[in-house]
Amino acid sequence: MDIITTYPTNNYPIYVERGVLDTHLESLTNQYESVFYIIDENVYSLYKNSKLKNIKHPITVTGGESFKYASPLMETVELLLERDIKRNSLLVVIGGGATGDAGGFIASMVLRGVDYIHVPTTLLAHDSAIGGKTAINSKHGKNLIGAFYRPKAVIYDLEFLDSLSESEKLSGFGEVFKHALLSSEADANQLMLDTKDEIRVETLTPYIIQGIQTKMQFVIEDEHESGRRKFLNLGHTLGHALEYSYKIPHGQAVMLGIIASLHLSNKVHNTQFDLDAYYSYMKYHGYPVHLLKEMEIDVMLKLIEKDKKNHLSGVISYVLFNQDSQLVVTDLKIETLKEYLLELRECL
Repeated sequence: MDIITTYPTNNYPIYVERGVLDTHLESLTNQYESVFYIIDENVYSLYKNSKLKNIKHPITVTGGESFKYASPLMETVELLLERDIKRNSLLVVIGGGATGDAGGFIASMVLRGVDYIHVPTTLLAHDSAIGGKTAINSKHGKNLIGAFYRPKAVIYDLEFLDSLSESEKLSGFGEVFKHALLSSEADANQLMLDTKDEIRVETLTPYIIQGIQTKMQFVIEDEHESGRRKFLNLGHTLGHALEYSYKIPHGQAVMLGIIASLHLSNKVHNTQFDLDAYYSYMKYHGYPVHLLKEMEIDVMLKLIEKDKKNHLSGVISYVLFNQDSQLVVTDLKIETLKEYLLELRECL
């Protein structure tokens, strides 16, 4: 399926299909004088003799969050400069969400910006590849250094998903689930029903496409996150703190963060989310829900306070649902949030 973004200007295509890298990469790259590839080393190892066999001399990088720091990022930049990258060169970034985040940031800053194509290879990256956010981490928290920088195209070849581990599937499913919930509680419930026994990529394909379209609706209206795009952070406030503190995969942390958001919605806006149903579903599928009972609240709050989305000292901006099932950004005092998180820890 081909999806075209609908920004006022500088739109780009998103190709979603099995085998789409094989059919589209050459036509998208042959207009450039030189093309450079940054590829997750694990992805390259798996596909260097098949899907990636025609790529010569790629820069392979360590996958995962370890690549999203200043030192490995600058090593990669220096390699590109050493290989004589030009302003009219193209950078193709192939890998999961972390590789895409850092690779996109490299594209935004090397020579003050070069064109790039994003080739996500994980379920999780169906989210991070869309919307033009690029970032790396700091010792102070996740994604605190970055830029908004759109790719020239996104090529989402679903064949890459065949090689995902169970942990990677669970992580990616976190963002698929989030998008379904953003669409409606009914959509989330249907997704839970369709995956009650097993989370299979084949089952998720229509939800992946729906998730991309849902995210695009938010991003087109608010590219730089001054309004509605903030709703895409559902589950991320506590999720990022859990991810950073306990070193769990991003999407798994988001799923735990969603439980917290639903609990807070019940407390603050009198919604009626069935926490036990969500908790049981996530526990059945192997999410580390025990961390919600074990988390050190004060440590979580310190990390949450550093979130770049907060705008007032001592106040946390949290994406919740109101009583009409509408998404709202709610400002919570630290003391109030602590009280509710302590309640969550005790009630599960």
